[in-house]
Amino acid sequence: MIVGFQGEPGAFSEEAATTLFGEIEARGFLTFDALVEAVDDGTLPLGLHPCENSIHGPVTRAYDLLYAHPNVRIVDETVHRIVQTLIGVPGAQLNEIRRIESHPVALEQCRRFLRSLHDVEVVPVADTAGAVREVLRVGYRSRAAIGPAASARRYGGTILADAVQDEAENYTRFFAIAREGAPRRRLGRAVLAFVLQHQPGSLHTALGVFAERGLNLRALVARPLPGRPFEYIFYAELDCPDEPQARSVMSEVGAETRLLGWY
Repeated sequence: MIVGFQGEPGAFSEEAATTLFGEIEARGFLTFDALVEAVDDGTLPLGLHPCENSIHGPVTRAYDLLYAHPNVRIVDETVHRIVQTLIGVPGAQLNEIRRIESHPVALEQCRRFLRSLHDVEVVPVADTAGAVREVLRVGYRSRAAIGPAASARRYGGTILADAVQDEAENYTRFFAIAREGAPRRRLGRAVLAFVLQHQPGSLHTALGVFAERGLNLRALVARPLPGRPFEYIFYAELDCPDEPQARSVMSEVGAETRLLGWY
């Protein structure tokens, strides 16, 4: 089985893919866009895309890309524990570090630790494991990266500080995505996208449909609607036992609705 993820080998997404699917061929992509496009065009049978972090909140790009690619569906999900470590070159000491690199979401998870340091430049980059690899490639004792401990082992780095995230209970939830018609795990969950009329009570009415059906709302994300300034698209994740019920709910919520996945 080939499963794509965003990032370099050793990334948390690769760990999550292995945990969910077992023995796989994991394939890294530079950006989220490239990952979803590869699933959409059939180059890649499965992808794993982060959608929410327990500290940082929703990864809104996940929802935007799913809406932009109507042939791609959510078919499964998993939750993976995130332990961020500060990694430097062998022999480096924490008091020598003057530059720390990592993905912006990882940096957000470690704000308290980063504020505790002095005279350190914090630099956002595309990927956690990629940051570790680059720091070790350059070899400066003054540079370090925040990322998974697995990337330190993979690229030969030294862990200068362990568990540097703000909260010990740090988890990221991932959507597994595939083209329409792919097999799905039956968790009894649905993700809907819907656009409402810009009038008082429209969101209240839409959410009332879920309540009347006894469907638990697991998450609600609002995002700007492309091409329509200051209008919004809502993404609702529901506990929903069957796909026909999800589609029935869509017909009651509003005129502009789309099922991004039932699994």
